[in-house]
Amino acid sequence: MKHDPLQIQLFRSKRVLVLGDIMIDHYIYGDSNRISPEAPVPIVNRKSESYHLGGAANVAHAITSLGAEVLLCGVVGNDDAKSIVFNLLHKAAIASHGIFFSDTKKTVIKQRIVVNGHHMLRLDSDDTPYFSEEDCRRFTAMVEPLIVWADVVLFSDYGKGVCSPSLVKRILAHAKAHGKAVIADFKPGNDARFCGANLIVPTEQETRELTGCSTFMEAGPRLVSEYQSDVLVTRGKEGMTIFFKNGDTTSIPPNPMNEFDVTGAGDTILAILGLAYAVGMPLHEAATLANRGEGIVVQKPGTATVSLEELISSVEDNRHIEGVSLVPKIWGYEKWLENSDKYCSKILSLNKGFQCSLHYHKMKDEMFLILKGHVRMEVGDTVSHMREGNFVRIAPETPHRFTGIDNSMILEVSTYHDEGDSYRIQESRKLDEYEFSFLAPGRTI
Repeated sequence: MKHDPLQIQLFRSKRVLVLGDIMIDHYIYGDSNRISPEAPVPIVNRKSESYHLGGAANVAHAITSLGAEVLLCGVVGNDDAKSIVFNLLHKAAIASHGIFFSDTKKTVIKQRIVVNGHHMLRLDSDDTPYFSEEDCRRFTAMVEPLIVWADVVLFSDYGKGVCSPSLVKRILAHAKAHGKAVIADFKPGNDARFCGANLIVPTEQETRELTGCSTFMEAGPRLVSEYQSDVLVTRGKEGMTIFFKNGDTTSIPPNPMNEFDVTGAGDTILAILGLAYAVGMPLHEAATLANRGEGIVVQKPGTATVSLEELISSVEDNRHIEGVSLVPKIWGYEKWLENSDKYCSKILSLNKGFQCSLHYHKMKDEMFLILKGHVRMEVGDTVSHMREGNFVRIAPETPHRFTGIDNSMILEVSTYHDEGDSYRIQESRKLDEYEFSFLAPGRTI
């Protein structure tokens, strides 16, 4: 789907009110090279730590990263952690006059232990009970007049006790009375309170928990009926599926990107959906854009955000290796990235135990770079075993061929490729077990 970059630029002119559970994501980094004599656990040598906005505060941070104004409404405890929250909000340029101080609730902290670059443990300081009726009444009264300021209202309910039934009912009614779109992302529980939102955004697992259905495809229409809302089901590596109030269903394919860290991915989706609604983007287009944003943020470590520049770049350039069509070969496949009058570039996927043709080119000058795997390369009278990072230039008139010792990926960059400039001496083929063992002693097909 083609997005208009100018419409995305309008995010900068919008105002979003985010209401929900404010958290701190606390990361402790260390290394370990021995096991404790006291128990079979690693001894971690603490090296550094960092604090990040989490929960509804991370949704607000995602919105400011996209250039919009945001007002965060939530609760923090009258404890030592509140100063960390406000320092982080100040650095992120997030308005905080919608935050309520509670003497009965603690500031929620998620503490993650990262050892040798791997997330090993998470410690949660949760505070799930709803705050007192009196505090809820005062907080609601504080939030209601702020809704007029916003273009859209987002609920980010992590089930930590802020979004009580009475609060949500009043805020939702107030928002609808003032013509504000409402989008809700919430954990399963007493969730009838979000009925009437414009859009709800559960995960695939949450759809089953909310309905008792065995599949999200069964759950989607039921959620539409129960909540009287459009439903966007986020499905991680499987993409997204939208169930519309008019009965239509559409799916959005997954991102063609490697997943690094899913922390905060849902917050990014909610932020982009809210801004897309605010600029009048249709739901399918908004969801597709949110899917792109998620694909960017999961490639970043820890609690991260997406900038407006990154999001616009993702829609202005749709070229990605996973979207390039395959050219099947006996030995695997090619993906042609470019073939202009100046140069040619291809990705070659070579299967283990297969060999390309022995051939040469009269005009083409090329270079092969091994991206991964193990390739036996014959170039003229020279044979080389090449692994990740190795490269070789092949001059015109030089016979050459490659054999997959392991499943491998090769980047080929050359001068312009003309199919008529390929002269085959021997054809491509699959090696038999004896031939392969001769070329790669100790290996089996």
